[in-house]
Amino acid sequence: MTLSKKAAALAVLGPAALLLGASTQPWATGESRDVLSSAATSVTGGAAAPGVVGLLAVCVVAVLGVMTGGRLIRAVSAGVLVLAAAGAAAMTVLVALRPVATVADAVARELARTTAPAATGQSTAWVWAAVALSLLLVVGAVLTAVSSSSWAGLSSRYERGDKPASGPRGEVRTTWDELSEGGDPTLRDDPHAT
Repeated sequence: MTLSKKAAALAVLGPAALLLGASTQPWATGESRDVLSSAATSVTGGAAAPGVVGLLAVCVVAVLGVMTGGRLIRAVSAGVLVLAAAGAAAMTVLVALRPVATVADAVARELARTTAPAATGQSTAWVWAAVALSLLLVVGAVLTAVSSSSWAGLSSRYERGDKPASGPRGEVRTTWDELSEGGDPTLRDDPHAT
C-alpha cells in the first residue's frame, strides 16, 4: 500500500496530535502506602512518560523532512520517523502495563525521594487510548517510510538561483570573489527594480 504525501502527513500527524492531547490526561491512578503521602494520586501521560512528547516532536520534524527533502534526506528522515514512533509506542505501552510503578515513581518525585514507596495503581482508559494511537502512529510511520521512496522531491521553484560560475579549476566563484577582484556585483541587478 503506497500513500500519497497528503495521506502520509495525515497518517502521521493525526495520531501524533491525538496522542499529544491524550498525554495531558491521567494515565494511571492509585495511592501511596507511605507515611508521608497516603492521598490518591493521578499521573498524567506527560508526567508518566515525558519522553513521549519529545518523540512526538521528533516525528513531526521527521515527517517534514520526508515531505520536503531529497532522496538521502528522505531516507534518513523516514528511518528517524519510524524509530521515534516506535519509541513513543514502547513508552506508552510500558506505562499501561506498569501502573503501580508509574504511581510509585510519581509519588517518589513528588516527595523528592530516591526510592519509590509502596503504592497501588491501575491504568485508565486514557492510557489504553494512547496505546491505540501510538500503534496507529507506528503504522502511519512505516507506511510513510515505505511510500516515500516513490515520491519526487520539491519542484524546481524551491531551488536556489543560477549556480555561480566556475573558476579555471572548477572551483565555484562567489560574489565575494568578484568584489575582491574589484568588480561590483550590484551592477548586474536591474537598476529600475525597486
